[in-house]
Amino acid sequence: MRSSRIGKGIFAGVLLAAASAGAALLLGPGGDASAGSGIAGEYVEARTCDVWTGPCFANGEINLRGDNAVLAWRVTRGKSHGEDLSGLAVVAAIDSEGTLTTNVEGKIRSVVFVDDRASEAARSALLEVAKSLAPRYLKDIVEVRPAKISYASEGRSVTVAVGNDVRLETTALSSHCDSVCGNEAGFYPPLASVPEVECAKAVENSYSGSSLGPRWSDPNKRSAMIGRFAF
Repeated sequence: MRSSRIGKGIFAGVLLAAASAGAALLLGPGGDASAGSGIAGEYVEARTCDVWTGPCFANGEINLRGDNAVLAWRVTRGKSHGEDLSGLAVVAAIDSEGTLTTNVEGKIRSVVFVDDRASEAARSALLEVAKSLAPRYLKDIVEVRPAKISYASEGRSVTVAVGNDVRLETTALSSHCDSVCGNEAGFYPPLASVPEVECAKAVENSYSGSSLGPRWSDPNKRSAMIGRFAF
């Protein structure tokens, strides 16, 4: 009975995430279809649970792990509300009551860091981009703060740093070294709307800020996803 309820909960979470993704792709930042102007970029996330995993392992983690995450976007080209966002980044740290993208995720809060190289208007535009791509998970933002953000990527190797608050580093998964049961696959949908993601290993995944209350460090887990966005 418990497995059946968990399976239904996960399925409901997948449908909810898919619906949010579809809505975000149809709209520009802030829900305005005319606000964006060919914006495209890179995306990476890491959670405090395995996302490349087998269903039996994932079911065993429900409501025990996966309640925190780091999300990061870097705009490679595009303008919003007349502001050129090319090369700028925005990062969010997420805290939920239960496992994200399941029916037990509960209340969700976030803190958002916007690139301190951007003008005030560009920072507002960056925030709107992030909120349009992850509306469910950036609905209750407890703080928005300018910060020095570094974002470097090459294939599945991505490194993100936000001052002393956030560290995220990914690398490619090894089907030999990182496989436990031999039945692994991308089990969860991404937290942001991206057409397609690839799973990766989080060498480092940490949040040490004070705005959310909880802090975490969850390195060397099969917990990351990498993708691209465009609208």
